Amino acid sequence: MYDTVAMLEGLNALFQTQTLLFIFLGFALGFVVGAIPGFNDANVMAILLPFTLLLEPTVAIVAMVGVYCGAQAAGSIPAILMNIPGTPGNAASTLEGYPMSRAGRSGYALGLSFGASSFGAFIGAFLALVLAPILGLFALRFGPAEMFMVAVLGLTVVSTLSADSFAKGLMIAGFGILVSLIGADSMSAFPRATYGVPELYDGMPLIPVLLGLFGLSELILLLSRCTIAERGSGQSTGWAEILSGFRDSARHKVNLLRSSILGFLVGIVPGAGATIGSFLAYGQAKQWSRNRSAFGKGNPEGLVATDSANNATATGAVVPMLTLGLPGSASTLVMLAALVLHGVRPGPEFFRNFQVDAYTILFSMFAAAILIATLGILLARVAQRIVFIPNAILVPTVAVLVFIGAYAWRFMAFDILLMVVFGVFGVILKTYRYPVPAFMLAIILGPLLESNFLRATRIGGIESLLASPISKAVAVVIVLSLLAPLFQTLFQKGRSQK
Repeated sequence: MYDTVAMLEGLNALFQTQTLLFIFLGFALGFVVGAIPGFNDANVMAILLPFTLLLEPTVAIVAMVGVYCGAQAAGSIPAILMNIPGTPGNAASTLEGYPMSRAGRSGYALGLSFGASSFGAFIGAFLALVLAPILGLFALRFGPAEMFMVAVLGLTVVSTLSADSFAKGLMIAGFGILVSLIGADSMSAFPRATYGVPELYDGMPLIPVLLGLFGLSELILLLSRCTIAERGSGQSTGWAEILSGFRDSARHKVNLLRSSILGFLVGIVPGAGATIGSFLAYGQAKQWSRNRSAFGKGNPEGLVATDSANNATATGAVVPMLTLGLPGSASTLVMLAALVLHGVRPGPEFFRNFQVDAYTILFSMFAAAILIATLGILLARVAQRIVFIPNAILVPTVAVLVFIGAYAWRFMAFDILLMVVFGVFGVILKTYRYPVPAFMLAIILGPLLESNFLRATRIGGIESLLASPISKAVAVVIVLSLLAPLFQTLFQKGRSQK
């Protein structure tokens, strides 16, 4: 199953000058794309797709791996500094990263983020290297019933996102699911709640909603302040805070390992995505934390969990693409297209027919993890100064990027209007202290819940949802996730009585 000679040849291919150059260029491009709110790594990779025909297949995919990993890591920069996720997978990073930035610890938060991202990417790459030949077959076992249970597991995070009021969180999540069902029915294609608007027929577009809820709403709220962080607020702009955050990320060993493994497992399930992985990791970190009351106020545990998970999810998504020919995300879909255009067909025989290429791609993810830890730290020093830019300059500049990002998703002017609507809605939610991430999570999980529930019940009835061992195992995890706070409270009481 594991060919040592092929591994060594793959490692040798990675250290060729051309391969290293293109993974660096790809990472740098992805880093810039991820740091700009609204720009999408999958779209950029699709634009670059024709140019990859000029390269060797392995070099082309390695460059795309660099773009993918760079965007996932850099998406935390605007999430931490401006409360605007660079990519959907970084939405959960706003929960703890932005409060840390507002409290004068932007440098520490960025260091913590890149440390967790590099560790998550490294752990994910190691798991992919060791488990890729066998995990592909495991991913095939996830049918509609199993995917429905995974989506239900994702909804358990709503309780952790509702620090002020669980009722508010539950209500806004329910409303988010209703909004996510706008568009054509997944089984009959009958349009629902589109009101004759053809742009809504394909469903609620994710990027305009994300930019409206997190981006435009935050820009509107920033108009009441001169800068994100006032001068003299104790905000550090030196290397010390960044390096301190990077070092401290390694102290959360259990959290890093748990979140990275969870993110990787979510990544290998086709269609799950980094957003679900990072929110699940955040929920687990809060439920098993000894200091749950600090979450939402800038707790390092939460930021470590989200950023390690979303980068591990990115590496995990490559596994089903290589072993099954099933893309785990939009970005890996473009990678799959690139391989097919080069005459290489990923699938169960890929590790047999293209072993050296497979291991070169897997080893490239280790290189991406190293770039996160080096290039990311270097650029964090410059990026953290954003918090001192006057809002009179920052707000209109970012607003232009946000509007361009909303339009660039589908090249529809309607999406700009949609973003404005959700931007106003986001201001209302934040004003009345409704958890915006809970609404966003429901938007993402709604279609996954509906389509898989309908498929599963039509194939085997309602009882099929818990028929397979995987569904039962996920159900057990759901119960444990809901009971974790109770167990933690009882454990702490027991220790205090001794």
